Amino acid sequence: MTRVDGAVSYVRFEHVAPDETWAEIADLFVSSFAAAPYNESPSDLQSITQWAPDQLASPGGRLVAAGHDGHVIGFALSQRLDQDISWQRRLDAMPTARDAAITPSRIVIVQELAVDERFRGRGIAKQCIRELLSDRTEHHAVLGVFGQTPQVREMYTRWGFQSLGPLPFTAEP
Repeated sequence: MTRVDGAVSYVRFEHVAPDETWAEIADLFVSSFAAAPYNESPSDLQSITQWAPDQLASPGGRLVAAGHDGHVIGFALSQRLDQDISWQRRLDAMPTARDAAITPSRIVIVQELAVDERFRGRGIAKQCIRELLSDRTEHHAVLGVFGQTPQVREMYTRWGFQSLGPLPFTAEP
């Protein structure tokens, strides 16, 4: 674990973020999810620089970047559920996932969350989520996660999130 001598700062972006911020987020995203236990393709992960700015620009789009010594060490990204058809389909396929009276425009989905491995265990991810969800017009939040490790699932539970259940397997069109 890296020693944090200075304070960690949290910057919230609504709808747009500088290219330099996206470059650092892409590096962090690739290093986080190309490693075990996710083992995703680094070249596929690099595509965050194409799709994430569009998510941020959409209704409910928000990015929180945690910084230390002038570098991004963590981030969280959200958008409203009504802007993500694939997650709407997944949640609609789960009978207990959400109350039909709650419209997708009243739900924010946390699309991405990552912290540099050298800074984990210091509450940075939790603070990113707090900043991401503060002062929202939506009334509910959903974490858009797949097959997370037991440690990550336990972390989300400690933070007050509840599992909606396993996602049914569906082929994307």
